[in-house]
Amino acid sequence: MIRSAGMQLIKMLLLIYFVPVLTLASGQSTQIQVIRGSIADATLKAPLEGANIVLLSLSPNLGTSSNAEGQFRIEAVPIGRHNLKVSFVGYKDLYLNNISVESGKETLLNIELEEDIQQTNTVTIRAKSDKTKALNEFAAVSARQFSVEETRRFAASLYDPARMATAFAGVNSSGGDGNALVIRGNAPNGLLWRMEGVDVPNPNHFARVGTSGGGISILSAQLLSNSDFFTGAFPAEYGNALAGVFDIKLRKGNNEKREHTLAASIIGVDVATEGPFKKGYAGSYLINYRYGFLSLIQKLGLNVGDAPTEFQDLSFNISLPTKKLGQFSLFGFGGLSQQAIAAVPDSNLWKIDGDRRFGRLDASNTGAIGLTHNLLLGKKTAIKSIVALNGYAYREEDSRYERATQPLIFTRDNRFAEQNITFSIVANHKFSPYFSLRFGAYNSVKSFALRQRELVSGKLTDRIKNQGKTHLLNAFAQGKVRFSERLSLLLGAHVQHLYLNHKTALDPRAAWTWALSSKQSLALGYGLHSQIQPLGNYFARVIRGKDTVLVNKNMGFTRAHHLVLAHNWQFVPNWNLKTELYYQWLFKAPITAGRATNFSLLNMDDDFTIDALENEGRGKNYGLELTLERYWTDQFYLLASLSLFESTYLASDGQWRNTRFNANTAATFLIGKEWTFKKRRNPSALGLDLRYSHAGGQRVVPIDLLKSRQQGRTITIPTRIYDEKLPAFHRLDVQMEWRVQYPHLTGSTILGVQNATNHPNPVRQSFNAATGKIQYSYLAGIIPVLGYRVEF
Repeated sequence: MIRSAGMQLIKMLLLIYFVPVLTLASGQSTQIQVIRGSIADATLKAPLEGANIVLLSLSPNLGTSSNAEGQFRIEAVPIGRHNLKVSFVGYKDLYLNNISVESGKETLLNIELEEDIQQTNTVTIRAKSDKTKALNEFAAVSARQFSVEETRRFAASLYDPARMATAFAGVNSSGGDGNALVIRGNAPNGLLWRMEGVDVPNPNHFARVGTSGGGISILSAQLLSNSDFFTGAFPAEYGNALAGVFDIKLRKGNNEKREHTLAASIIGVDVATEGPFKKGYAGSYLINYRYGFLSLIQKLGLNVGDAPTEFQDLSFNISLPTKKLGQFSLFGFGGLSQQAIAAVPDSNLWKIDGDRRFGRLDASNTGAIGLTHNLLLGKKTAIKSIVALNGYAYREEDSRYERATQPLIFTRDNRFAEQNITFSIVANHKFSPYFSLRFGAYNSVKSFALRQRELVSGKLTDRIKNQGKTHLLNAFAQGKVRFSERLSLLLGAHVQHLYLNHKTALDPRAAWTWALSSKQSLALGYGLHSQIQPLGNYFARVIRGKDTVLVNKNMGFTRAHHLVLAHNWQFVPNWNLKTELYYQWLFKAPITAGRATNFSLLNMDDDFTIDALENEGRGKNYGLELTLERYWTDQFYLLASLSLFESTYLASDGQWRNTRFNANTAATFLIGKEWTFKKRRNPSALGLDLRYSHAGGQRVVPIDLLKSRQQGRTITIPTRIYDEKLPAFHRLDVQMEWRVQYPHLTGSTILGVQNATNHPNPVRQSFNAATGKIQYSYLAGIIPVLGYRVEF
């Protein structure tokens, strides 16, 4: 059956590949395409008329200028990679290198220019496409923009922003095959997801409650534009996060031509379409649907989980501009995923605990939809308003046979649902090229229905049971003062108020940047950050006498001071060395109330806790990060990162310990090269990408082998929590892409191998009563990656 399923998949991919080859091989030999887009002010997003756009990679140069709406268009551009220069009076020249032009789709660019400061005796700094610099102009440290191409090109990223981000300094996986991120030793639930300016629920399939990761991203790379990723001391507009921020931007669909994408891989099938609503109207639609069949990988004999899995998702971005009322857009995403396992019918075949277990998980049934409105008020002010609806529903059931002769026992029945209605308004005002201000507020109305039932003393008991409504109000203001081209100061503050218990947190933010020369810069950033607890933690039910008490309803925000010193050095063209030193002091973390234990919410990456808690915990993270990067130039790139860090916490027993996420080290090395073959009838390119990842082993509680043998089950040493580490994580991923440019169509074949050396990476340990020894659970071994994509 495995061989049959594999052959069917291979036949399907070959069919998809050869149909366009056979039908289009006799077409024209010269491939050209269109580059077009818009030019706008970086602060106000106002269109700039009369900007000059020149393709420097052609001789003679080919160029044009932007019209009254900031739009430009360059016809008859040969396919391949090109360099582009944009200039406008009073603004810094911008150089964009290695723009990919393909036959299948027009190349659309939304370009933003930074206003220049005209002063004498200053260093002239030429702007360029710099990945180390965030799109957000108020970000100074611990920020990096990323592109859709990186989610595709980085080996093992699978078009997933979270998996891609594990290549960056300070970031590693929390263990397992999922995409939950540990940022600088913080728990994964400290990450905030934001889309188009509004906070959204965790956009991942197979995600448990109270976490920011899952099995695979719901977000389609077909919709993503260049976006920002923050790992600390982020700007004042971001609240309710302790570890980091994904600020996702969406691209607009082509408003002049209908274009489509079809893709198939061992993960699933993917269909996208985009185009104009009607001729002459600047609006457009962009829609993507994906259906996943990870169960096929399981049929091929690969270990990607202990249960059959299915998922599907839909995402869209619809642009609706008007001539006088501003720009409207409607965006959204939705994902469904489920897993189910069944007990082995014959009790004589029971070998492990999972053989006697029934389970069902409807996880990350998540969605969001938002309506945005952008309006320019005069020449100095822009306002963005958003109304959004989002939510998730989570259901988990577990039951088991204790013995073959006993009836089925239900051990867990959890059902959680949350819905948020968010209203947001943000204003940008540019007083002058020297000073700009951004301020705003957003309020989320949270409706929830939470029930957690667990087996207690032989009876299913409600440990959490509550439904209701509350509000989380956020407001912020931040300003940027540019004293010169060398020196800038950013100041801001963020305030949050949780109406559930009327707790408030005021967080100041500040950053200072200094360009030492045209090649080097220094930055110092500080931020106080606050985050509410996952909602279920507020409604833990504790029985005291005859009463059931909600002991945690008055919990406050967990808070953290972030301090970052950063140095950037572009020592030769296209090479950059970035160094960051950071220190984080966490306080008011929930720990056990009324008794001495080693528990802290800082160690939880998902789920809710059922215990009386108080905001008296502490924690600290500090470390050094190095990133050496060669930007994609001459069809070659390199990215190497090294992170050395410590992450510790203080619980109610008064002892400082390693956190669960204190791996101490993380390193990644990526390298990629592309070769083009232009003399063919249909030009093509071959890309090869390698990625090596290393991380310190997972923290575990040591097993007391003697007591485990005596009792026939796993017995740990509670006084040594997270004292030991499993063996270090090592993985080599390899990916090859063959891209062929047919007339009006681009075909791409991706072949890859994850964990190419089949290195065993343990993630858990337990006691095996049958052998009397400690046994390990490992991540998946070799995983093939195979897919084909057609763009036309």
